Amino acid sequence: MPSLYDSFARYASGLTVVNVAGPVPASFVAGSVLTASVDPFTIAVSVGERREGLAAMLAGEPWAVSVLAGRHLPLVRAMTAKLPAGLTGAERRQRRTEAMLEAGAVASEEGPLWLPDALVTLWCRTHSSVPVHDQVIVVGDVIRGGEHGQGQPLVRWDHGFGALADR
Repeated sequence: MPSLYDSFARYASGLTVVNVAGPVPASFVAGSVLTASVDPFTIAVSVGERREGLAAMLAGEPWAVSVLAGRHLPLVRAMTAKLPAGLTGAERRQRRTEAMLEAGAVASEEGPLWLPDALVTLWCRTHSSVPVHDQVIVVGDVIRGGEHGQGQPLVRWDHGFGALADR
């Protein structure tokens, strides 16, 4: 019998990178993002309770969600790679920021980094949040969307990452 972890891995989900502005900017990969409302446009993202950036999101700092394409696979691998033990939080943040900048990220007028070549980027401010075990569901009002990029979406499926081959 497969484990629940392995069973949940069979659900394909699109990948995004969330960038949070604030006194300590943060970036993380998120696969659990959904449309919560279309009037007004609102999204929800599942954020680990210890994830850097969560406090700033909950404090009302702006955040950007860039929907990733297959070409962003090196970025996702860099941001999800196991880092050497003993790195400080600042060193971990610096590595993620460097990966974002290497992938072409730029600062937005709202503050957070974003990827101009993403399939789309949505800028948000937190509307509400709900703690759920080791996660916090953060609901964000979409304050603007970006240009639409080209390419196939990058997905997480069966413990790995890849682009859709066919549509």
